[in-house]
Amino acid sequence: MWQDIALSIIGCLFTVMLVPQLMDAWRGKAIMNFWTCLVTGAGCIAVGVVDVTLHLQIASGVSVATGSMWLLLMYYSEKNREKELRTEREHAMNGIGGDM
Repeated sequence: MWQDIALSIIGCLFTVMLVPQLMDAWRGKAIMNFWTCLVTGAGCIAVGVVDVTLHLQIASGVSVATGSMWLLLMYYSEKNREKELRTEREHAMNGIGGDM
C-alpha cells in the first residue's frame, strides 16, 4: 500500500530528527519535559498498534521506533534531572553558589 510507504517515510524523518536530542540527553546535556516525552512516546506506540490493524506493517514499526526514542528521551532526561538535583544539593551543603 502506498500509504504504508508514505507514513513510513514521514515517520522516519521524525525519528531521525530526534537523534540529536537523544544524543544530548544521553550525554547528560539535555532535559526534556517528563510529560511531553511520556505522552508523545505512548501516543506513537499507540499509533503503531493502530497501524498494525490497518496492515501498515512498515509504518507500525517506524511509529513504535519513534515512540521508543521518546521514552528513551524521558529516561535520560529524568536521569539528568536527578543528577542536576544531586549536584545542587551538594553545592548547597558545601556552601557553593547561592545568593550572597
